[in-house]
Amino acid sequence: MLAALAALLVIVLPLRQIINGSTYYQPLNNIDGTTLIMIGILLLRGISAGWRDSDLQAVSIALIGALSFVFTFEAIYKWSFYLLPWKIPPQELRELVIQLGISATALAGFAFGKFKWNRFSLIAAGVFAAGWAFWLLIGYPQIFSDRTMFPAVLNITFNHDVIYALNRFEKFVLFLVFFSFYPMRKQTNG
Repeated sequence: MLAALAALLVIVLPLRQIINGSTYYQPLNNIDGTTLIMIGILLLRGISAGWRDSDLQAVSIALIGALSFVFTFEAIYKWSFYLLPWKIPPQELRELVIQLGISATALAGFAFGKFKWNRFSLIAAGVFAAGWAFWLLIGYPQIFSDRTMFPAVLNITFNHDVIYALNRFEKFVLFLVFFSFYPMRKQTNG
């Protein structure tokens, strides 16, 4: 119950700030509030999916799902700046290895049968991969700068709002992948 209440706070606090006109949540070093909302929803999804498990098991799997989601995105994001491992500076490589390690904890969810690939998660993963490839092909433009990280293969220029929307779309689709890893409860006929 405490974990579910904490997850609700992770949703409500940034949502309130977004409603008041600030997308970034200042108390957590200006993290995008939508990311926090997705984390909170994944925590609630994990807790509710583990309703037959012990409290510790349900909360642990929920934390694994939420952390794996965030660090999977962060690892792919960081790798995309360099693409070739030998071009990654040591400090960045260290962070990438840590992000990959935390991301890989999702394997525990699969190992214990709490996560499963299904048609929806596979489709969402495909949409995510296609969207990321598109982002790279347009030069990997960043939200906080007017420049692209690479020469664009597809010469399309987007404004800040469209780049932000692309970034959020990608994170949301990855969120859907992780959200759908949890099996749906089967309806029982009374």
